[in-house]
Parts: sequence; structure tokens; C-alpha cells
Amino acid sequence: MSTPYSPLIDISVVVAAKNEEVYLKTALESILAQRSINFELVFIDDCSTDATLQIARELEKENLRLRVFQNPKSGKCSAFNFGVTQAKGRFICIFAGDDLMPQGSLAARFSAVKEYPDEIPAVGLSKLTTMSDIKKFDGHIIPRAPGRGALSGVSPLMNQTAAHKIFPVPEILPNEDTWMELAVLHMPNWTIIHSNIICCQWRVHTGNSINLMSSFVEFNRKITIRMRANKLFFERYGQDLDKNSRAKLEGKIICEDHRSKGSIIGILKSDVGFVEKLRALASANAFLYGIRQRFYGIFSGWQ
Repeated sequence: MSTPYSPLIDISVVVAAKNEEVYLKTALESILAQRSINFELVFIDDCSTDATLQIARELEKENLRLRVFQNPKSGKCSAFNFGVTQAKGRFICIFAGDDLMPQGSLAARFSAVKEYPDEIPAVGLSKLTTMSDIKKFDGHIIPRAPGRGALSGVSPLMNQTAAHKIFPVPEILPNEDTWMELAVLHMPNWTIIHSNIICCQWRVHTGNSINLMSSFVEFNRKITIRMRANKLFFERYGQDLDKNSRAKLEGKIICEDHRSKGSIIGILKSDVGFVEKLRALASANAFLYGIRQRFYGIFSGWQ
């Protein structure tokens, strides 16, 4: 059951985190430091076994904008699903417990979408930058193309109409952002607003759920599980999509099947765009994945 949104709150930032005691305080403080915007911060602790919940509770005592909850279930998607039901803002975005929100970005993002009607699904997309102690993973803008926002889960700023079409995300999935990307790309009659605003400094480190620091075997295992979202999204919303979107999604499903099997020829023959094929090829086998790791600066930001 969703919480009715309040006209007094422009944005609800929903953060779900598990065992993020190292980075959580700075992450939440970077959100609470936002100005010139009426917002709330909804924090969901996903069954942490470290000091994550304690850190959030301490910040809650000092900040009226912050509301802290514990996930009644377990799992990243269930935590975000629960958090969205608690959100009171006109718009909703999600954020991670180890990233940083650039000062002024929340107000800028709201300015880009606030004039669009609430009854039509509207999503604002912004850019993010990477930060890492490893030089080749640090300082990249995603996506690089001017005037294009990212499809990463932290990027979409959704009005309530769009958010409650996207959520709940199937909880058998390990993450929410693949599902969110599919909604943004394929749902019919949605208003998508791109901007050059940097909405997030994405921390690339070994604690990420998935990144190119992993071995090919580990990355392939995780990405294969993530990409189940294609079939699940088609099962739920296929009948709502127009002919063109259905065909594109079916192409993605076939391409991913070939990628998971390491079939280069199958990927190349798949009915998907150039960038989609490139992304699939770059994680089709250990050799190509190694090239992607080595030349991260070249391949990052393609979308």
C-alpha cells in the first residue's frame, strides 16, 4: 500500500543499504545537504549486520527530513520496493548508501521536470560520474554524449505515476536498475526528459554489487542473473507495449541468450542496435571481457 504523496514535498530520495557502515554517513549527509528544494530522505536498512542501521538512526535524530525504516523482508529489490511505498514526494528517485550526491543537483533535477503533469508518467534522466581509487575507473562521465541522461538506477527521477508503474520490481531479481532501464526505454507514452545534470558520484569499489573489478566468471554469473529482467518485464508488460517496443525487447532477450552462451555469431546476428551488440560482445567471453577491463575509459559511457 503506497503512502499518499504530499504537495509539500517535491522529491523523496529513497536509499536502501546493507552493511554500508564505511560510506553511509557521508552518503546520507551529501543528500541531507541539498538546498533550495523541499525533499525527504527515506532510508531502508536491508537487514544489516554491521553499524549501518545505528548510523542512520543517529542521523535521524538530528534531521527531520530523514525517516529510517528496516526492511520487513530481505533483499535489495524488496528494500527499494518498500521504500517507494513510504515515499511522500511528488517525484521519487533512488540512491545508494555508498555514493555521493553533488550539491545542488537535486534542485536542478526537479527544475527540469516540475512543469510536466502528474497524471502522465514522466522521468527525468541525469548523468553520473565515477570515483575510484583505481585510476582507470575514476572520473568518467556516464553517458558521455551531451544532452543524454544515464539509464542507471540512480538517474531516473520519477513522478509518482511512473514510479508506481515501475515498482514493485520483481524480488527474484538481484538489482532494480535493469528493470528500471527497461521501463524507461520501452513503456509507451511516457515523457522522458534528458539533462546534463550530474546527479551522482558513483563509487566504484569491490563492495559494488557488480563492476569490472570482478573476474569474468563472477561478472558473467551476476550479469546473467540480472538480465533475467528482460523476460520478466516482457511477461508483465508485453501486452502494453507497441509493436516496435515488443520487437526490440524480444531482440534483447535473444541477444542475451547468445551472450550468456558465449555465441559471438549469435550476438552479431541479433536484432539489436550497435551499442547493445557491443555491450553483449564485451562480456561474452573472458578475452573480450579482459579488453573491456583494460580499456575501461574508452568503453565507459556508451549508452
